[in-house]
Amino acid sequence: MDLMNTLDKKEIREFFSKGWMTHDAMWLLGSMQESGVEKANKINKNAVRAMAGIEIKRILKMMGKPKGAVITTFEELKEIIDTTYKLILPEFMKLYYDFPEKNVFRGGFHECFAHQGVSQAGMIDVYQCGIVMRLQGWFEALGVKYETTPAVFDGCLMHKTGKCEIEFRFNLD
Repeated sequence: MDLMNTLDKKEIREFFSKGWMTHDAMWLLGSMQESGVEKANKINKNAVRAMAGIEIKRILKMMGKPKGAVITTFEELKEIIDTTYKLILPEFMKLYYDFPEKNVFRGGFHECFAHQGVSQAGMIDVYQCGIVMRLQGWFEALGVKYETTPAVFDGCLMHKTGKCEIEFRFNLD
């Protein structure tokens, strides 16, 4: 059986995304147990942010954008965000996002896979969410300045407020 020829793009994305998320969860849990919660959270957030910078540059390359391209318009940033999510976003994440007005990007989770997994592991009270770091890593690698609401990401928003939603505001043309 030639499995690759029987799967569609969505099935392949789901498979590899679940594998990556499982590794990430097992790595974080093992690191918390081995190195302590504070150190593991710090390393995880820094690693996600750094990975995201590399990831977005790879996506820009696939989009045919020149190396070192400067993002100057909100329309250009929207195209990059839409393209990125169409490429990487598996259905199991149940993420939503929109652009409610110019220079505003809002996103969140109706049900957060990370919240569920960390809760099951009994670590939700000490978990520092790394998901927002991915977005911040993208924007920083793109050279795009932003402000967020909420301004501080301490812990897990779903756990603390019952809702996970972040708004980014940009100052682009």
